[in-house]
Amino acid sequence: MNFSSTIQVLKVDTPEEKTGKDGSKYTIRTAQTALLTDEGKLDKVGRLRIPDRLAEVVKDGVFRASFALEVAQWGQNKGDVIATLTGLIPVPRAAAPQGAAKPA
Repeated sequence: MNFSSTIQVLKVDTPEEKTGKDGSKYTIRTAQTALLTDEGKLDKVGRLRIPDRLAEVVKDGVFRASFALEVAQWGQNKGDVIATLTGLIPVPRAAAPQGAAKPA
């Protein structure tokens, strides 16, 4: 089951290179993201984890984001039900919500 929400990516963070307990290397990608209400007003700002397969798609802008629920298999969230980003559809500027931040 997928859920969707309108979000605004404010800033894509610098990827973090990490090493697992087994010595394997991996990259964590995140973006500072505003959650927008249905009326387009700012609700909250937080860090959105970006899956590797969407790394090239995420950039500053307003998107219709889709999410799916899954059970985390890693880290401090292991065993928790979490929402995972599954897709992004850019929202054209003319259709972006009124409350979205304007680019500098």
